Amino acid sequence: MVFSNAVFLFLFLPITLAVYYSPLAKSIRAKNLWLLAVSLGFYAWGEPVYIVLMIASIAVNFFLALLAEKCPKSPRGRLIVALSCVYNLGVLFVFKYLSWILRDMLGKTDTPFSHLALPIGISFYTFQSLSYVIDVYRGGEKAQHNILDAGLYIAFFPQLIAGPIVRYGTISRQLLFREHSAKKFAEGVRRFIIGLSKKLLIANTVAPIVFQAFNASREGNCSVLFAWLGVFSFMLQIYFDFSGYSDMAIGLGKMFGFEFLENFNYPYLSQSIGEYWRRWHISLGQWFTDYLFTPVSETLGKKVRKSLKGKIGGKNALKAEYIASIFVVWVATGIWHGANWNFVAWGMMNFVFIVTETLFARKSKPSASGAVFRVVRFWFLKMLIDTMFQSASFSSALSYYADMFHLSHNALLDDTALYFLGQYKAFLLIGFVFCFPVAEMFFAKLSAKSSCAEKVCTAAKTVLYALLFALCICYAVGGGYNPFIYFNF
Repeated sequence: MVFSNAVFLFLFLPITLAVYYSPLAKSIRAKNLWLLAVSLGFYAWGEPVYIVLMIASIAVNFFLALLAEKCPKSPRGRLIVALSCVYNLGVLFVFKYLSWILRDMLGKTDTPFSHLALPIGISFYTFQSLSYVIDVYRGGEKAQHNILDAGLYIAFFPQLIAGPIVRYGTISRQLLFREHSAKKFAEGVRRFIIGLSKKLLIANTVAPIVFQAFNASREGNCSVLFAWLGVFSFMLQIYFDFSGYSDMAIGLGKMFGFEFLENFNYPYLSQSIGEYWRRWHISLGQWFTDYLFTPVSETLGKKVRKSLKGKIGGKNALKAEYIASIFVVWVATGIWHGANWNFVAWGMMNFVFIVTETLFARKSKPSASGAVFRVVRFWFLKMLIDTMFQSASFSSALSYYADMFHLSHNALLDDTALYFLGQYKAFLLIGFVFCFPVAEMFFAKLSAKSSCAEKVCTAAKTVLYALLFALCICYAVGGGYNPFIYFNF
């Protein structure tokens, strides 16, 4: 089940809200029990077999966290964390990477493990469960002593499938004490409509361009213009698809009284790839920083400094330590996103660009023209990176690069490119404009003029939300099944 289809919008969500706010679920415990039940049902709707895997994840991590709480920062505690890593990463390995290794590396296609279906959202709820046990071991959080509340934290349906990756400390108190108000509910509805509009009105609309361009490249008849148009469209598609899902998750959380942290901060405003990753999928970036980069930097850094002691200067040793640590992080990030060599290569591209930017960054006086140039440069580099991400394989990515730079001797432009550009130019322009905070700036300036202008602004927003929701309903009813891109990860 996805947030953007009619079953969710007209059946699942209304029933869930109706029971949640009814006298049947008056206490917070009853509300939590209901949310856990519908969350498991939500997951079982698309993954009836793998609901067992979800329940096992809840049970295992619940008991491991209880054990870790009794021996924080101790050898026994480290053993418990190791068991959590073995279980969570082991499950992730079996279902996400074992078939890749058997098929593509060992050539074994006839074993039962060669064609395992990937449980939806396993990368997200695995990382979330793992962080919970580690945080309890570190002493930063107290373990949850009610398995139903722990289950709700891991399986809560708004962020279950594609994040954001919610840290336990963010909502531990909210599991028992959270505010329910008409104002907060209305904020959640508005945020949900924004996310739904991103998904249905922009991401889904430009998706055919992406499909046709990459398909044309595989068939060997993609023009240069169509290749660039395809990857530009993919930049818009993946941003509005994924940030739209995060907006809907945050909005749904508010409807039930929860506050989730932001997961996107206008990433296409970035002036470098490093800045982009501080603005994009923020919860994943923080996860890798806290649970991989920092520990690796502390342990690997000592070894690097020891091996280089007396050979190079202190600053160069720190650079070597940074490069080694960031390399490990980006190998892991690439593999996390998918079991394929193109994702490994995608991780290495990010690694190279970030290290280059960090080591060779020049300090210059801030200027508007310089900022614009850096944003344009970022978009160019991002399109190169996204080509590797979207391609079906590493070889397909190389072929697409050849099309982009006229190395395959294809046409500079063709009728297909002109057709898609003509048919979709309005959506492409709208998508590009709303990659930036133009709407927020417009309404902020309008509201600041006077109290009357503020009231007009509020009324205009209400009408706008109603129109957007009506449009989304038309798209949801008339459109086909179109899952979120990050469901694959």
